[in-house]
Amino acid sequence: MADMMSRKYFLDSNTCKKQFYEKEIFVFGTGVDADRVRQELSEVTSILAYIDNNRYGSGRCFFGKEIISVEQCLKRRSKGQPIIVAAYKYGTEICDQLTAAGLTGGIDFFVWDDAHIFSCDEITEKYINFMNRVWKHSYIKEREGIVLVPFYNRHDSWSVRCAYLSNFLADKLQAEIYAYSCFGTSSSNASEVCKKIYQAFNVETLIDSSLNEAQQNEADQLCESVWNQLSTWEDWNNITIYGIQFGVTMIRHLLRVYIPSFDVRDFQMYSFLKREINTIVFWYHYIFDNDIKVALLMDGVSWEGYIRDIAVTKGIPVYIIFADQMAKATLGYYQGTPYQYFKDMWGQLTLAEQQYGIEWAKEHIEKRLHGGTEEIVCWEKNHFAFAEAKSDRRILEKNDKIKVMICPHIFEEECFYCGEQIFDNNYFAWLCHLGEISDQTPEYDWYLKMHPSSSKRDFVIIDMILKKYPKIKKIPSHVSPMQLREEGVEYALTVYGSIGHEYPAIGIQVINAGLNPHSSFDFTWNPTTKEEYDDLIFHLGDLKKKEDIEGLYQFYSMNYLFYNWNYIPWRKIFFENPLLGMDRIELEAIGKTIGTWKYKEYMKEWTKERHEMILGQLEDIFRKLDEWRPDILYKKKVDVK
Repeated sequence: MADMMSRKYFLDSNTCKKQFYEKEIFVFGTGVDADRVRQELSEVTSILAYIDNNRYGSGRCFFGKEIISVEQCLKRRSKGQPIIVAAYKYGTEICDQLTAAGLTGGIDFFVWDDAHIFSCDEITEKYINFMNRVWKHSYIKEREGIVLVPFYNRHDSWSVRCAYLSNFLADKLQAEIYAYSCFGTSSSNASEVCKKIYQAFNVETLIDSSLNEAQQNEADQLCESVWNQLSTWEDWNNITIYGIQFGVTMIRHLLRVYIPSFDVRDFQMYSFLKREINTIVFWYHYIFDNDIKVALLMDGVSWEGYIRDIAVTKGIPVYIIFADQMAKATLGYYQGTPYQYFKDMWGQLTLAEQQYGIEWAKEHIEKRLHGGTEEIVCWEKNHFAFAEAKSDRRILEKNDKIKVMICPHIFEEECFYCGEQIFDNNYFAWLCHLGEISDQTPEYDWYLKMHPSSSKRDFVIIDMILKKYPKIKKIPSHVSPMQLREEGVEYALTVYGSIGHEYPAIGIQVINAGLNPHSSFDFTWNPTTKEEYDDLIFHLGDLKKKEDIEGLYQFYSMNYLFYNWNYIPWRKIFFENPLLGMDRIELEAIGKTIGTWKYKEYMKEWTKERHEMILGQLEDIFRKLDEWRPDILYKKKVDVK
């Protein structure tokens, strides 16, 4: 990439539009970056296909265009059409791959860099100098031990939080600050621009996670040993290496990033396993061979779960610093642990609080069912299901059959939010199991309603499933649940979705497939085994309806009124401008994107006094993180008068 930095390989949106106007191009990437390229260029260029090293295959598409391999692309480039690399996480690897295939950067391929990840803009240059002035003077080198921090190859205000937390801990523990590349990408993909930002707040090095020869041999042997024991999803779920169960983390990472296979032993799954074991072997040796004092992780799940559980096993404190809530991680960490104690917490409220909570919940649930979005996260407000108008056209078939609605989750979100699930902690396995049941229940009408916030990858996965199990009919995602109830839907199936506190209020019975926010109440069905689950599904006509409306009100007020999910208000601690604490999804919901503008806004609000105030709060923040427990009611201040 250093050689590329000196060449005009990096193009912004306007340059791309001019250079490739009315030309045919290939786009290397099938994620967020590729989608942005599509949005910017599709009106002025013709995108022939999308290239992906892991997601291509028969019939797989991205916005209506085929996903192909590099080899397939090379065969199709009869006119030498350019390739636009649109995958910041893997930019260098992709460029090296294309170069090895005989292509020339700046002629055959270019790198989309509209966000100035690889080419430094004026704002970023000022921000680097600013961070140097703020942090360099207080840092003493030649320390012992390591504070581990995540390196994020994007321009965002996360570097502010990382700077405060890592420098506080490094000073306290007399340790150096080392960074690791997020998402398991090679450190070679790191932007020199982003690296300079991290160096400015005292990050000593970006860890190279490539394996040495001995480690690679160890990883290869482990891979073969594990692979020979895998024949079911249950086997995957139980994968244990070095005495640590990594199977759940593997499944969490697989579903969040990749497209799973029906055959758990196909080559795609083998390749995935090999990559994951390489990661595990590297981090196991690195963590046990080095004096890591503390590890700071982004959200501590998916790929980061490997670092989390290895570090926790060694007794190293691990903190989640970039998720919705800051937290101290435990073995197998997931965010929704407090839900299991909500019923007990309700009993800790005063009688006045309970009475107020019930009336508040009644009012707010009624508003929600009529399209109110007060308790809806910002990125889902614009397509909230209950805000959909009823259609004049009937959606479901008109007959006397029991109508069952499957409500799948978003695969790109954390899939283990509430913990243990019946079907091997695996959304995909759950959906396939329902597909098998649909073939055995001709007396039911089976429907599937996509989540309104579904990504393109969600549609790829669901369409794979529905092609294999055609008894399940997909209906529009933007349809009113009120209309579905009027047309006969009596049962809705989820793993742990929010329909559990929505659908029961309109008379639809919800059956969960794992621990969920509502598990401690009795207004949804909560089977605990596959056998119990199947018994419910096969005997829907005999079920006695759940009617715990009081429990529904209790849950709703606990979740949205009383429980303080922001017990540690990190957004207010580090930033005055609320936009600075928002992530990509939140910003996109209000028509903005992440970018270097955040650096400009942060530098405008920074003062020496506020800087000292933040540093003075960090000891108390870490104390709270260490003392936090899921069974304690951290209560908001609510005026019940």
